[in-house]
Amino acid sequence: MINIESIKGKIRNLAEKKNLKSQEVLQIYFFERLLERLSKSQYKNNFVIKGGFLISSLIGIENRTTMDMDTTIKGIALKEDRIKEIVEEILDINVDDGIRFEIKDISYIREEDKYENFRISLIANVGKTQNPMKIDITTGDAITPREIEYAYPCIFSKKDIKIMAYPLETILAEKYETIIRRNITTTRMRDFYDLYTLYKLKKDKINYEILKEAIEKTSKKRGSQDIMQDYEKIIEDIKEDSYLRSLWKVYLSENKYIDDLTFDKVIDVVTILSNDTKLC
Repeated sequence: MINIESIKGKIRNLAEKKNLKSQEVLQIYFFERLLERLSKSQYKNNFVIKGGFLISSLIGIENRTTMDMDTTIKGIALKEDRIKEIVEEILDINVDDGIRFEIKDISYIREEDKYENFRISLIANVGKTQNPMKIDITTGDAITPREIEYAYPCIFSKKDIKIMAYPLETILAEKYETIIRRNITTTRMRDFYDLYTLYKLKKDKINYEILKEAIEKTSKKRGSQDIMQDYEKIIEDIKEDSYLRSLWKVYLSENKYIDDLTFDKVIDVVTILSNDTKLC
C-alpha cells in the first residue's frame, strides 16, 4: 500500500522543483495510477493515449502541464453503456495504491468529425482527498502509420508503464493541421507551443515521409485537404495577425514555464515543418 502522506510530500517537492502548482503534479500522479490499471487490463491495446497528457510526458512536465487525458479507442464500439462497463472494469483493478476511482458522469461531446465521442468525469478518492478528473474518449482517428507501445515514465519511480500511444508524427500532424485549418480564427495557442516544443526537442526522431503521410491522412479525415494547399498564405496571415500575437502574450503570462518564447520563433517552426515535409 502506498503511503499517501509520503506521496503528498513528494508532490510538493516536485512541484517546487519544477516550478509547478501542487495540483498540477497531483493530477498527473492520479492519471499515472489510472494508466497502471489500464496497462493491467484486457483493454490495454484498445486505448491509445494522445493529446496534452502524452505531450507532457514526451517533453517533460516542467515544459507542459495538463489537467485532463485524451484517448482514442480501437476495436470496441463506442457506445455509452459499453464504455461505462469497460471503464468501471479498468478502475476496479487492484494495484495496491490505496486509490479508489469512481465514475461521476459520462457525457456526449461533439468533436470535429462524424464520430460519437464521450467525456468521462471521474473522482479519485484517497484518504480525505477527492480529486476530479476528466478523460475524453474518441474513435476513428487517423493514426499514421499505427499506434506504438510507449513506456510511460512514472514521476516518482524508475518504473515505466507500457501503454499504447500516438506516434510522434501523428501528434505533430494533428497540431499542424489544426493550426493551418483554423488559420487566424484559432484561439488555441497551446497548439503552436506544442508543435514548437515537440519539434525542438524531438526533431532528430521525426520521420518526415511519415509526417507528410500523417498530415495528408489527418486532413482527409477532417475534410481540410483544400485548405492545406494554401498553407503558405495561411502561415503568412497568421504571422501578421496582431490579435493572435496578443493571444500569444496572454498565453505566455498564464504559463510561466514558456519563458520569453516569441511568436515569430513559433511560426518559423510551422514553416520549417511545411518545407521539410515538402507539402507543396
